[in-house]
Amino acid sequence: MNDSTAKDVAIPKVAIDWYRSTPWWRLASQCITISWRSTHIFLCALALVLTHLWVTASHWMFDSASESIQSWITSNDGSNPIMTPWNVGMPDTPLPDTPLSVWQHYLIPMFHWLANPSLNGAADCVAAYIGIIAIWSFVGGCLCRRSVVELGTRMTAPWAESIRLVRNRWQSIAWSTTMPSGLILLMALGPLFLGWISNIPIIGVWLAGLLLIPTLIFSIGIGWCAAITIFGFPLSVCSIVTEKQADAYDGISRSAAYTFQRPLTLGLCVIAAQLLSMVGGSILTLVLTAGASVIGAAFDVGSFTSLSQLGSNWSPILTSIVPLLITAFGFSFFWTASAATYLVLRLDVDHAEFDLIDMDVASEPKALPELPKKNATEPSVIEENSAE
Repeated sequence: MNDSTAKDVAIPKVAIDWYRSTPWWRLASQCITISWRSTHIFLCALALVLTHLWVTASHWMFDSASESIQSWITSNDGSNPIMTPWNVGMPDTPLPDTPLSVWQHYLIPMFHWLANPSLNGAADCVAAYIGIIAIWSFVGGCLCRRSVVELGTRMTAPWAESIRLVRNRWQSIAWSTTMPSGLILLMALGPLFLGWISNIPIIGVWLAGLLLIPTLIFSIGIGWCAAITIFGFPLSVCSIVTEKQADAYDGISRSAAYTFQRPLTLGLCVIAAQLLSMVGGSILTLVLTAGASVIGAAFDVGSFTSLSQLGSNWSPILTSIVPLLITAFGFSFFWTASAATYLVLRLDVDHAEFDLIDMDVASEPKALPELPKKNATEPSVIEENSAE
């Protein structure tokens, strides 16, 4: 046997694409780069200011006698010892927000009312959530849409197309959060009625206690709806902006299925997001604080005074810009990490690849060109093939 021809055969080389075969690493590395883009941070900063103004106004109108809700702009108490040497001009710079702290921000009005239940507090809570849902269903939808497209397809989604898709599905995103909340309020009418019965003299307490026994047995329904609302609302937003022709029902069903069918995977994703947010937030805090320190020192040299002593009107505004941007990064990373978590859970539960995303092409498909019509005056030519 002649083996001389074997030397001329090209043997194909087989290489492993580690970037594609380990999608978790790609999602982890891209979450930080997507979330600290200036457009995402500025959009979250604007949403934070609007949310803070809305929550403050609702508290002033409905429940001004009670303690006000914690500010949305100040993310954490205490200082970061790593950042202390760098924040000379900004000593009150907060720590970066993590996904869990952002999640707590969205739940603050509800927990504030549960701690001190009252009719005025209920009105304040409902009014606050109307603004929160209206603002963050749009902002979170835009951030989730851009994040899920880039994480899944490695292509950057244009802002115009993302805003158009979220605007068309804005109502579904808002309903995906308000429907479970509305069901909770509807179920709470029963205990509210029993509370009124307990005020009846002599028999009220005994009758209310007797009726509370079956009510507490069915409390699993309220707890189930509350768990879907609390744990699943970012996943429902991601579902609506990812799947084709998705609505509020699709978002609720998918978020509930992914949350309760894969709780361990969801927990691991949350832990990974916590660690990544600390890394990315510390880097961003270092950059912003160092830049603010240079600006503050240069201003002090030129004005022979301090930036914090510029005046009672300007000082609070100028000193809150850097904490606002740092807090905005936490919210931006929250929605980007939610998009990555949704893709991981969808792959685990539905076995859907990352690039299987509704691209929502606005333009209709072009029709085929019409065939040229044959002139009737021209004789038709028929070609015949002779069989041999």
